[in-house]
Amino acid sequence: MATLASAARSSWPLSPPGVSNDRRRRGAWGRCMVVVLPPPPRLPPDPRVITWPAGKALYRIYNPAYPDFRYYGPLAQRFDHHIPASPPETGPRGMYYGAPTLACCVAEVFGDRGFIQIGAEWLAAIALERAIQLLDLRRAGATRAGTVHAISGIRDRVLTQEWSRYFYEHPDLYGAVDGLIYPAAHNGGTAVALYERASGAAPWSAARTVALAEPHVAARVQHVAARLRLPYLPPAVTSR
Repeated sequence: MATLASAARSSWPLSPPGVSNDRRRRGAWGRCMVVVLPPPPRLPPDPRVITWPAGKALYRIYNPAYPDFRYYGPLAQRFDHHIPASPPETGPRGMYYGAPTLACCVAEVFGDRGFIQIGAEWLAAIALERAIQLLDLRRAGATRAGTVHAISGIRDRVLTQEWSRYFYEHPDLYGAVDGLIYPAAHNGGTAVALYERASGAAPWSAARTVALAEPHVAARVQHVAARLRLPYLPPAVTSR
């Protein structure tokens, strides 16, 4: 008689032709991987939307070319919701990535490189001027939104951006959310992706900015590097 475990194994979905089940289950999220399907959700979503209050601090490490909400896109960023265009174009949709901690910002910006070396990046801190509504993709929140937790860790940017556009374009299902809150791929910290709907809550005119290469800031980045176990190299540029 087949055991419950063997019956469960036999019921696993088959892999695409030429791809073994073992390979299908391996990926960036550890040794097992779930399949992230494109939208729409298979079941009606039951979204979890949280409120970040006015005064909440938001940090961002940014390229000086795009200090504020970036209306040029989509680029190879996880949740860009810009209208698809090749090459990218400037349009009505803007995106602003940030986090409530410097550690999460550092992990997200430098994690894929495998080391930290400060270049021309700057650090911005903004205190929200009004409360914002964020679609929660952490833990079970992703499932309640109609997708899976792995959406915050996979490398397929076409797929993750497709979901972001779906969330944005369906206020009937998710409300007119100001953005997304999700687990950062590199350290599991909290990260946010704000839609241009939140531009009034996080005006660039209210931002406090400093070059990441400033000695006191670089020292904090070096401390974060040690915690993340990422090699830290001397800054490629000096502060001005």
